[in-house]
Amino acid sequence: MKNNVSRRAAAAFAVLCLSACAHNPAPPPAKSITAGPQSSQSASITNLPPDVLATCQHITVEATAGHIADAARVANECLASHSLPVAVRVGVLQQLTFLDMALHDDRAALDTQLAAIELTPKPTDLQLLLLSRLYRSNQRNDESLATLNRVRDAHEVAHDMDRVLGMPYYQELGSTLAAMGRHQDAIDAFTKGIPLEPALADAYRRRAIEREATGDTTGARADYVRFARWEIDRNIDVPTRAKLTSLGIDPASERRYPFGDTNPLHAVAVQQLENAQQALKSAATTQAKAEAYSNISIFSDGLDRNAQALTAIDEAIALAPDTTSYKQSKVTTLVGLNHIDAAIALAAPMRKQVRDEAAMSATPSAVYGKYVEVSGSAALAYMQQKNWADAIEALVDTARGSAAFDQDYMASLYLYVRARSAGAAPVNAYFEDYIRRASQPVFGNYRRWLLLYLQGRVTIDQVYVQVISIGNTVAIQNALAETWFMAAGYERYVKHNDAAARAYVERLNDLQPYGTNEWMMAKRGGV
Repeated sequence: MKNNVSRRAAAAFAVLCLSACAHNPAPPPAKSITAGPQSSQSASITNLPPDVLATCQHITVEATAGHIADAARVANECLASHSLPVAVRVGVLQQLTFLDMALHDDRAALDTQLAAIELTPKPTDLQLLLLSRLYRSNQRNDESLATLNRVRDAHEVAHDMDRVLGMPYYQELGSTLAAMGRHQDAIDAFTKGIPLEPALADAYRRRAIEREATGDTTGARADYVRFARWEIDRNIDVPTRAKLTSLGIDPASERRYPFGDTNPLHAVAVQQLENAQQALKSAATTQAKAEAYSNISIFSDGLDRNAQALTAIDEAIALAPDTTSYKQSKVTTLVGLNHIDAAIALAAPMRKQVRDEAAMSATPSAVYGKYVEVSGSAALAYMQQKNWADAIEALVDTARGSAAFDQDYMASLYLYVRARSAGAAPVNAYFEDYIRRASQPVFGNYRRWLLLYLQGRVTIDQVYVQVISIGNTVAIQNALAETWFMAAGYERYVKHNDAAARAYVERLNDLQPYGTNEWMMAKRGGV
C-alpha cells in the first residue's frame, strides 16, 4: 500500500452542520445528556434528581426516533427544572437550538441560542457562527455581520481563521453579505472559502446566485455545473433543479466526473515523478540516488506505470540492498504488475521478520509500523489468490502498525473479505473486537463511516457527506475511490444486487483514481 494520501478532517460536527447542511438544514444526532468523563457536565449530572435526569435523557430518545417536536417539548420540560447545573443547561439549550431549526422555528432557535451564549463566559467560534446564521434567518443582517466580525477579530492576531474555522466562516460571511445585497463582497467571501472545502456543493450554488446578480451568467453557469457535480441528488430542491434544467445541466451526467476534465491523483503523481527524476539528476551520493530511484518507483506506480516502477525500485535496491523499505516497495510494485506469486515470495521473509521482532519488542506496534507497506500489499496479493485466511492475517499486521484512521479501513477490508468469501474467511478476534469498540461515528473521519456502512448501520450518502468535507482534492478523489469500491462490494457480496454493484464500479471507472488499490482490485474483478 504505497500511495498514502494525507487528509484534513473536518474540524467538528458543528462545523459539518454549518457547512454541509447549509442548504438543507437538518437536526444533528442529539447527544445524550449523559456526558463522558472529560465533560464539564459529568460531575453535575450525578447530582440531578432522578426524575429530572430521566426527562433530560429522553430528549435523545425522541430525537433519535425522529420525533423532533416531541424532543423539543421534552427539552423545554428539562430546562424548566431549577436544579440544572449551568453546564448541563447550556448543553440542553444547544440541543434545543438545533431542534427548533429542524422545526423551522427560527425565532425560537435564535432566542434559545442567545440564552445558551448568555450562560457561556467565552462562547466558542461555532456557537457564534450558529448565532450569526440565526440572526440572518431572522432578517437581522447587521447583527449577523457584527457577530461574524467578532469571530474574525478573535483570530486577527494569530491569523489562523482558515486553519481553525475554514469554509464555515466564509460560508456564513458570504451568505450574510448576500442577504445585505453586497453581491461582489459575497462572491469574494465564497471564493476565499471554496479552496478550503472544494467539494462543498452549496458554496458553488450560493456563489452562482450572486454571480447572476452581478450579470456574470458565464461564471454562474460554471458554478451551477460544479454544484451539480457534488450535490447529493435528493438534496437538490425543485427551484434549483429547474434552474439546472434551464441551463442544460444534467446532475446525473455531471456527477460521473466530479473533477471535470482534471484528475488530481494523476496530476500530483506526474508532478512528483518529475521532481524525483530531477532529484536523480542532481543526486551526488549513493544514498541520494537510491532514494530518487525509490521515489521514481513510487510515483510511477501512482501513474500505473508499474513496469517503469519495477525497473526503478530494482535500481534503488542495487544501490542500497539492506534498505527494507525498498524491498517493501518492490512487493507493492509486483502486486501492481499482477505478479502475485513473486510478490508473496518476496514478502514472506519480511512478514516473518516483523512477527519475530514484534514478539521481542516492548512496543510491538512500532515494529508493525515499520512494515505496514509489505503487510498491506501482501494482504492484497492474498485476496487475489482468494487465500482469505492469510489475507486477514496480513490485514491484522497492517492494522497493528497503523493509526486509528487506517485501522478503520483495515477493519472495513476485513468485512469486505468476509463478505466476498461468502463466509469461508475465518472470523478474526482482533478485528471483531476492534469493530465492537469502533461502534460510534466520528465526524470528519469518512473511514469510520465506511466501516459502519459495511455493517448496514449508515447509508452511503452519509459516508459521502464525510468525504466531501475533506479540504484537499487529491484526498477527496482517494476517498471516493475507497467509497465506491466498498459500496460496490457491499452491494454485490452482502445485498446481492449486481446492478447496483455495477453502477458503483462505473462510478469508480469514471473517477479514474490512478494509483489506488481500489481501482486496481476493481479492474481485476474484486467487485
